[in-house]
Amino acid sequence: MAKPFDRLMDTIRPHLPGSMDNAIRQELFAVCEDFFTNTNVWKETLDFVLPANTKEVEIMPYTGRIARLISVTKDDIPVNGVILTDPVQGTLLFPTEGPDAGDYVALVSLTVSDPISRDAYPIVPVDLMTRFWKDIMEGTVANMMAQPSKPYTNLALAAYHQSRYKGGTARARNAQLAGNTKNSQSWAFPQSFNRRRIQ
Repeated sequence: MAKPFDRLMDTIRPHLPGSMDNAIRQELFAVCEDFFTNTNVWKETLDFVLPANTKEVEIMPYTGRIARLISVTKDDIPVNGVILTDPVQGTLLFPTEGPDAGDYVALVSLTVSDPISRDAYPIVPVDLMTRFWKDIMEGTVANMMAQPSKPYTNLALAAYHQSRYKGGTARARNAQLAGNTKNSQSWAFPQSFNRRRIQ
């Protein structure tokens, strides 16, 4: 996991003469947390079993922290009304006293969390860092340049980089909502309503 972050650090350092790597890593963690929380681009499906006679269960991702619950399904059928009452513990609450026991699947969006890697970088999937490193770089540089009384303090440039970061965050969020398609809708018309017979 160090390679994408090493490349990112090499890109950030020239913007921030006199900065300490530890300070950059702290801001990097904060930016990653903000970016992934606000874009929903980091998703994971979690299988879990709901025991009989209960409506509360805990789920936990392998890495990262749950930012929000997107959906819950049972046998590929959506289960409505399930809420995430505690993102830290991953506690799901079902809406009725007697939901069906059995196997379920939760789709969640994730963000970074402690623990971090041995190199003090947040633990993020490599493909996401490869895809969004420029946006995360802009946010990190913006936060660092906004710090008062530092050799690299520059409020005008901080605002410039912050604007680029916000734009990248919005584009990532919108692309995710559109199913990562271009000039296209992310949903398909249910074929059960298609009255045209295919020859």
